[in-house]
Amino acid sequence: MAELIQDGAALARAVERLVGRPVLACDLETTGLDPHRDEVLLVQVGDDRYQIAVDARKVTDLSPLQAVLERDGITVFHNAQFDLKFLKKVGLTVSRPQDTMMLETLLAGGRRVGARTLKACSERRVGLSLDKAVRSSFERMEGELTEAQIDYAIDDVLATYHLFLEQSREIEREGMQLAAQIEGAATLAFADLEYHGINLDRPAWEAILERAQVARDEARGKLEKALLPVVGGDLFGNVNVNYESESELRDVFARLGFPDLPGLDKETLGGLDHPVARELLIYRNHQKTLSSYGEGFLAHIHPVTGRLHPRFRQIGAATGRASCDSPNLQNVKKGEGFREAFCAPPGRKMITADYATCELRILAQLSLDPAFLRSFEKGEDLHSAVATELFGKTVTKETEPELRNRAKAINFGLVYGMGAGGLASSLGISRNEAEKLLEGYFEKFPRVKRYLEGSVREALQRGHCETLSGRRLYLDGASEPEKRPHLERVARNMPVQGASADITKLAMARLTRHYQREGIDAFLVNTIHDELLVEVDADRAEEAARVLEQEMVAAGDRFLPKVPTVVDVMVSDHWSK
Repeated sequence: MAELIQDGAALARAVERLVGRPVLACDLETTGLDPHRDEVLLVQVGDDRYQIAVDARKVTDLSPLQAVLERDGITVFHNAQFDLKFLKKVGLTVSRPQDTMMLETLLAGGRRVGARTLKACSERRVGLSLDKAVRSSFERMEGELTEAQIDYAIDDVLATYHLFLEQSREIEREGMQLAAQIEGAATLAFADLEYHGINLDRPAWEAILERAQVARDEARGKLEKALLPVVGGDLFGNVNVNYESESELRDVFARLGFPDLPGLDKETLGGLDHPVARELLIYRNHQKTLSSYGEGFLAHIHPVTGRLHPRFRQIGAATGRASCDSPNLQNVKKGEGFREAFCAPPGRKMITADYATCELRILAQLSLDPAFLRSFEKGEDLHSAVATELFGKTVTKETEPELRNRAKAINFGLVYGMGAGGLASSLGISRNEAEKLLEGYFEKFPRVKRYLEGSVREALQRGHCETLSGRRLYLDGASEPEKRPHLERVARNMPVQGASADITKLAMARLTRHYQREGIDAFLVNTIHDELLVEVDADRAEEAARVLEQEMVAAGDRFLPKVPTVVDVMVSDHWSK
């Protein structure tokens, strides 16, 4: 049974019918995609027995729906971040959200199974066909709702509901309940990220760009001066070389006496003892800064809020990590003042927090290597401890930094699936030396070797690798020899990197709930793998920082019972890492 709700009394009666339901689907129809400029037209909620469509133009007080959205049961959306942002706009929050789009991505586990739209998922999984032609009519909405619009809105609720039931059965069969719970809870945090956005000091940013432009032009001037005797110039003494053209630059370096370069990448040019190579690297670095962070980046500043509102893909990588674009805040340079330009508005503070050696702690938990466990339990620097064990002499950051760097390269290399070739390249040593280093490492830490080899073997046998939460990444082509090395690297890396994603998302979900529960005026503004950035009212900054550390530690402890979780937290006026 479906009902159009157009007054407060009808809404109150509908809420009484819905508030006890264990699973409800929810969907919104809006005038556009931007919660800061567009409006809510309809809020649809229901299950397979009863559905309502609330006309938000006529029912201006939507607060009675809060009883439905904050009940103990699950409220399911398709693309929850969109709906949660608009619900926030009208003052509504959801206690236990779930997202069928995220669940479909989770179940795919890196496989190509088709589009993730509600229409595609419904047709693929439950055989429901949705006609999306009506959707555009809401954008130019005038007058009364049509029967076609109401049917369309209700069909979306029914499709989401039945899709969730089908997905839930598969989630349970595959033992992925915990991963699904984390993704559902994290939708609140990711919606907050997009809704609130982050503040950027535009004058400070533009000053950085201006310095980069001056430095780029200076490098270009030095390049032209060095190249003039070699390639000649025009009537005004200008060198006619396109520094973005690989073929032209190869010709230039051939004239300079380097005819057989394997490429013109950073590593190759860095190995050449020639001023043209040095200045070209400087030129490229500043040109990349200008192209990455120039007008295209600043164009994303919102005309209403004056803040950046990037898009976060909650499952942005097959390992479960989130990704970001429009603009990408996860690859902002650490130097040159860029991160400092992301600052709190007046009366506010920024809190930067990140997990200390998160992935190595995960490796310690998975391998249960006694030396790793002992080092973390004592609060030692793991890289120094490993180097001391590996090289048979006391190593610290100060006394033997080179040996510590070697141990660090191996530690992180193993986490990312690196073999002897990658280690040799990383340390600038021969492959033979790298192989001996790895042999020595595995002799000292046999549990690590046993775990890594067992992880690869099991993953290839069963056709997928998985994290501690049950998150999966399927491995296609294990029987094909040319794919085997790549799949082995993935099988070593994914359980560790995926567990880091699980921990961080759980922390985000717990943190968001805690701030809401305690009424702390704080919210997430960025997430970069195992680092979180929060903006908070200055008067409650220290309290918010304690909560942030507490919830991040709790999330880590959920997955790492044998390894202490350590979080570094800093309160500042800006992004401080």
